[in-house]
Amino acid sequence: MVTIANRHAAFSIAGNEHLLRPLKNLLPARFRTVKSSHLTEAIAAGIGYKSHAAFLADPPNPSPLRAFLIHKSFEPRPFQRRLSSFGYPVQADFRFGPPEPSPVPPQQYLEWLDELRRLNSSAARDEARIKRLKRNCVEVFANTFSLGHIEDRYNKAVKVTWNTGVDHGSCLPNWGAIVNAAHKSWIDFPGTDHEHRFCQNLPLLNGQIAQYRSAVVSMPYKDAKLDMDRITSMAGSIGWTCSVQEEWSWHAPGQTTLLLFKRTTPHDMTLQAWQKSFKRWMVENRARLMKSAGGTRRKVISDIVDCKHLPLDLVDFEDCRERYFKEYVFDLYEEERSGMALIFRRLMEQWAPGQET
Repeated sequence: MVTIANRHAAFSIAGNEHLLRPLKNLLPARFRTVKSSHLTEAIAAGIGYKSHAAFLADPPNPSPLRAFLIHKSFEPRPFQRRLSSFGYPVQADFRFGPPEPSPVPPQQYLEWLDELRRLNSSAARDEARIKRLKRNCVEVFANTFSLGHIEDRYNKAVKVTWNTGVDHGSCLPNWGAIVNAAHKSWIDFPGTDHEHRFCQNLPLLNGQIAQYRSAVVSMPYKDAKLDMDRITSMAGSIGWTCSVQEEWSWHAPGQTTLLLFKRTTPHDMTLQAWQKSFKRWMVENRARLMKSAGGTRRKVISDIVDCKHLPLDLVDFEDCRERYFKEYVFDLYEEERSGMALIFRRLMEQWAPGQET
């Protein structure tokens, strides 16, 4: 016998089931090896439910904002804990798999650290020698961990520099909550001290380059009160890794630790995505597009070029809406026919034909 309660339960399940699919589709490829039922349970935990069944039992809500609110409620820590409860090896920064062994500093590097310790404790500090030793350490560390080069703001060949941005190959749903909470969307990892920033180069026409931040090194003192759960969760949510490399710290060796924040996507893959990207087209055509442009169009062009969080692998405007506007610029997602959104769409339509060759 089919009761009203049974019909209500069936309608509730049918009404809610589809709401998790967008979140599932947005999870990085590293979670594709997780059983579908386990992934669904972990997502339910991430949006505040004890189980998938509890989510399905909620009365259906026909509001078009329901899916958006579910997306915005996603929290990575409960998601990680639920996956771990199934036996999956998910690290604190959401890397999937057991921790990889860290490279060991070479003997010469250790000798440089020993010399730095002696010089730092000497009454007559040889600042020039200290500077040379630290420069040596930076170079070897960057080469060992494939970080790129120290950020150079004075290189005249650099047309644009992007600070710490979301890595869209590895970020988690609701990364926009972190970015929008940051002042001017600038990502600063909590507790960062004695910071070194590293960049990788992307080619532009006429021999110019764009550079994006590929890694950040922080060397806080060991007695600093660091909330490592918060730090690693923040890094992992925007698609970066966070690892402790204490034996490599060159600032006050022995007194400091070293936190390495690094984009997950390798540079060669970023280069590949850059080749025909909308972002590259905008950077290279900015001057032409600005000619005779009105105030709103100029603002949209500048925002696109300057934004460090815009994905390089966008396919079309709808892809941009779902992966960028929905997270970061909800006004444009909700009002896709607004002036700024229409300008954005038309710019993407101008770019699109060149991607077919």
